[in-house]
Amino acid sequence: MNPNRRAWTLGGVAALLALAYVAVFTDWTSPQPIEIASQIRPVIQPPRFGRRGPQTPGKGAATPTDRPAETEPASGVARVTFSLDDRYRLTSVRVFALDAQGEPARKVWDLTGKSRQLNSLMYGLNPAGMSPAEGSDGNAAPLEAGLTYQLEVRAGRRLGTHRFRTAAVPPPEN
Repeated sequence: MNPNRRAWTLGGVAALLALAYVAVFTDWTSPQPIEIASQIRPVIQPPRFGRRGPQTPGKGAATPTDRPAETEPASGVARVTFSLDDRYRLTSVRVFALDAQGEPARKVWDLTGKSRQLNSLMYGLNPAGMSPAEGSDGNAAPLEAGLTYQLEVRAGRRLGTHRFRTAAVPPPEN
């Protein structure tokens, strides 16, 4: 066997072994998980587009009755918002209710499609471009206070999961 050919063969075998090592024993080829943070929001105030703050009464000034009122969730449970670590085009959003007694997880929200790029979402509000998955009833089930849930989001090959708990909305003060 030619010494030059032997060197090329050994180099090729070494390269194949190095590639096999990277593929099997490292996570260099797998995508990083999507990191998710949740926040419980007892009251959500609608956005005030184009307004900088309270104005003094005068021409064109907003009066207290013109301002949007804070909205409370109808179910008596605080709303939950989720922040993602970057902007993603989500392809799947699912939320499962986890039972402490070991029963199987119950799916309460299931969306598929391709959303526009976003870095946050709110439970129950379908992001633009996403619709209920086939076989689901179409609406997000109301959350229950004190129950543990798991959110799973997918953006192509990337996947993120996050567990969260909800809280009851305190009664309004009169």
